[in-house]
Amino acid sequence: MPTSQHNDTPPEKPKRRLPRWARWTLEGLVFVAALLAVQAWMGPDLPEGEIPGMSVWDLDGNELSLGGPADAPTVVVFWATWCGFCDLEMPWLVNLVDDHRVITVAMQSGDAATVRAHMRENELEKLPVVNDPEGRIAASLGVSVTPTFLFFDQTGRVAHSTTGLTSPWGVRLRLWWMNRATD
Repeated sequence: MPTSQHNDTPPEKPKRRLPRWARWTLEGLVFVAALLAVQAWMGPDLPEGEIPGMSVWDLDGNELSLGGPADAPTVVVFWATWCGFCDLEMPWLVNLVDDHRVITVAMQSGDAATVRAHMRENELEKLPVVNDPEGRIAASLGVSVTPTFLFFDQTGRVAHSTTGLTSPWGVRLRLWWMNRATD
């Protein structure tokens, strides 16, 4: 007797695949999330919460306060003349000074004349710079990596911190968020 080859199950539908742009977007997001997780896991322990105010002087002799209450949120950037990533980030920080309180700390970069020459050569004279030739200021705040960004709110509390490359819009967004929180 011949067997029937009739099958009552419907044919299998081909599996739907995401469009190429959606797969690439998803893969990119997973990569960025993994990168941020590794950076957070391997990154240095940065200060959190209240930081007692510390008086420092910039290269022009102006007294500045790191931590403690301030009129506006502050970003403090620890950098070095020998830091390649810092060279990428410092130029856009110049534009930030017009709208936000920015203080930079030249960490283990030599004497004041060396730091001034670096600032002049790279057209960074507009940035307020505190020289920290031995890294004492950085060490007192637990900073050991350049670049490091510490975001102080108006009460002097470290609200955000990050190390390594960051973007101008990321810094602006953090400062905007801190301003928004105090309104």
